Amino acid sequence: MRRSRITNIVNMTTIYLSLLSICLLFVGCPALAQTDFEKENKEQLERNPPGVTVTLRTTGGKPTFHLFETIPIELVFQSSRPATYSIELDEVMNAAGQSNWFKVAPVQTVFVTGFSVPGIVCCWTNRHYLSSEPIILKRELTDYLRFESAGTYSISYSTNRVFRGLGKKEDPQRSPLTVISNVLTITILPDDPEWDAQQLADTLKKLEDPDVRARYAAAMRHAGKLQSETARNFYNQAHISQTEFVRAQKALNVMDTQQAIRERIRLMRMNSKEGLKMMRDLHSWEAVSEPLLSATTRPDIVVACMRERAETPEFGVDYNYVVWWSGFLAQQEHPDLFRPSDGGQHYGGERASAYSAVTQTAKREVVVILQSALANKRGDAADLTAITLKIVDAGLK
Repeated sequence: MRRSRITNIVNMTTIYLSLLSICLLFVGCPALAQTDFEKENKEQLERNPPGVTVTLRTTGGKPTFHLFETIPIELVFQSSRPATYSIELDEVMNAAGQSNWFKVAPVQTVFVTGFSVPGIVCCWTNRHYLSSEPIILKRELTDYLRFESAGTYSISYSTNRVFRGLGKKEDPQRSPLTVISNVLTITILPDDPEWDAQQLADTLKKLEDPDVRARYAAAMRHAGKLQSETARNFYNQAHISQTEFVRAQKALNVMDTQQAIRERIRLMRMNSKEGLKMMRDLHSWEAVSEPLLSATTRPDIVVACMRERAETPEFGVDYNYVVWWSGFLAQQEHPDLFRPSDGGQHYGGERASAYSAVTQTAKREVVVILQSALANKRGDAADLTAITLKIVDAGLK
């Protein structure tokens, strides 16, 4: 009896050690990767300006999110040395305010939402001294990064928007100081079709709600009454971006189901025929922002849906449509170009020329499709598409 008991104990110990080895095998590599990420972050934190901290956190400390869910975050800036450092709050007319970069691990299943060189029309500054009283910027992580699959991700934030003193007056350039945040760890859940369907229905309902739209319009009118452009820029970023209507736009933008993508394309803003004619006459053509199409993790679905709509006989294709279609086609064919690099500093510098080349090639592919589709279009749809083709051709020469 005693020998049998000892044998059972030995067997149970063997099984326990085997299970422990398996567990360590599965978690060992991720834990090591996370440790490396945190070790590098710790070294970078030691180089922060003395007394300055920026904390990256999710709103309410939420740790898990659905695959196609907006991820609200807060950037908390503080300084233990009053009247020593300032923060640039203008993110429209100032390159320093636009310097918001995120580093993430692992990077293989993450897309950046853009890496073009920040565009400013010189110059405004809106700097405030940092103190122990926090300055909190509310943002959405999904405006910067899009997660392609479920998993646990480590993220840090860096910026050049903090200056010693108030910096140079009216200087729109980035600060020579770099400030690094802590490491934020979040978990992205596997796709949940039931959640997706309910989220899409709720989001579309909000976008169509007249009261939601009226409150947004009122906020826009208030912004228009502000006397300084700096004040308007800050109000847009701090208040209008948090209105229910804009949050609904962001919610729809991050949804990458086929049905949601069709809705995003359906609700795109379009150039008028008159606007296109003016662009052609002035030889000035630029894409307008598209809150519902700013990024995707499924460019293949977006490309297919955009082509399907473009080939519809009654649909007139405008220039903006071609620009966004070409960008997603480039992402589909060159996904590595859209992966994060070293925290964001080189999204523009290293990749702008490569991005320009692949999108030009993509536009040529789109032109061939549109030239064929034009034969089946009539009336305004044909006129609009024809003008667009002339503008795109001029830009490709």
